[in-house]
Amino acid sequence: MTGPLPELRTARLHLRPLALGDAATLARIAGHPKVAPNIFVATIPWPEVEAAAVIARDTWRGTLGFRLAICLPEGRMIGSIGVSRQPHIFYFLDPDSWGRGYAREAVRAFADAVQTRFDLPVLGAEVFTDNPASGKVLKACGFARTGQGMATSRARLEPAPVFLYERRQPEKALS
Repeated sequence: MTGPLPELRTARLHLRPLALGDAATLARIAGHPKVAPNIFVATIPWPEVEAAAVIARDTWRGTLGFRLAICLPEGRMIGSIGVSRQPHIFYFLDPDSWGRGYAREAVRAFADAVQTRFDLPVLGAEVFTDNPASGKVLKACGFARTGQGMATSRARLEPAPVFLYERRQPEKALS
């Protein structure tokens, strides 16, 4: 798959490619003490130079392994969403934006677009077990919990348990 990933718009959000100019905002949100322990990449605080490196690494290149900014219609960035090569989705929002349904809206639109574009019968996700809100988001977006494992976050001192999730496309379900 080549060419640009279409920007995604929902009723209340604009998902767009990240730019290097987003590094300070990305670092502030991902490095927040309520966010960083629940994601894999950030520390508390998260240096802007590291956020810029992640933006450069995760730029859209026509393949799995990219991330987008989650923005409000007026342009303010409130989080990020992406997909790894495995393929597993990941996302986070600024705590000031929690509880408004933005994560559910972004995850549903992004998962639909990624599964369609890459013809993925299954899309995975991992959520730390002490982050039930993300599990609720995934469940609301058609993901089912399939197991448990261990994962590391740069903001945690030790590996921690995660719930594993999968979202299957009905027409792509394995027979």
